[in-house]
Amino acid sequence: MFGRSTKKKPRLDAITAFLGAGTQYHGQFNFQGVVRIDGGVIGDIISDGVLVLGQEGLVEGSVQVGELVASGRIVGDVVASRRVILNKSANVRGNLITPSVIIEDGAVINGQLRMTAPDTVIVAAGDPPCALAAAEARETDGVMETP
Repeated sequence: MFGRSTKKKPRLDAITAFLGAGTQYHGQFNFQGVVRIDGGVIGDIISDGVLVLGQEGLVEGSVQVGELVASGRIVGDVVASRRVILNKSANVRGNLITPSVIIEDGAVINGQLRMTAPDTVIVAAGDPPCALAAAEARETDGVMETP
């Protein structure tokens, strides 16, 4: 009535779903809003929302989210369209692509960190940038050419 929508939007300051310690999820994990994971996810996570990974949380797969706040372990590449916060107990084994990153002393990244422009559209499919550069180098007999 009076132009107000009856559909509720997820709040960005409240957790909309929770995967507790000792639980494990297998497969692609999609969500809206804010999700906290203290258990394990084996598979890819895709969302434009906020993923909070607790200290005991583990993700084995690629992560593509709007925002990531991590205290646990991630084995796979991470793409965040807004920002990534790695707390001191975070451990990422994979590449990290985001426009903004906060890394506390003690956090570990074993991979490449690529900073993007905030408005850049990130394409998840296809070869990673380092594989494309290597392929281009092979095509030019090892001589890198700049346009």
